[in-house]
Amino acid sequence: MERRIEHRFEVWLPVKVDSLKEGIAVTHNASQGGVLMVAASTLDPGSEVRITLRTPDSQEVRELGGRVVRVEENTDDPHGLWPHRLAVEFDQPVPELEWLLAGLKSPTG
Repeated sequence: MERRIEHRFEVWLPVKVDSLKEGIAVTHNASQGGVLMVAASTLDPGSEVRITLRTPDSQEVRELGGRVVRVEENTDDPHGLWPHRLAVEFDQPVPELEWLLAGLKSPTG
């Protein structure tokens, strides 16, 4: 059963992630409620994270807190640079993030 209620936007943006060993990941899709990202290392579900992102068309930097809700193998790149997928749910929805993302890519699923 699908639990998401926000539009997800397929966007590929570099993000800083304080808890990751290498400190960086790449978004796969995002919404006002969370983000799915690919990474070189992984974290345990339930881990708290701070994510810093900036959209290409904005000078605004967003620092967002959240927790890892799912970790899985990146089946698109299992032996490459980004072998893991991490789903992060934000502590609080960020409605204005949807407006920033909408200018970058059409909604998915």
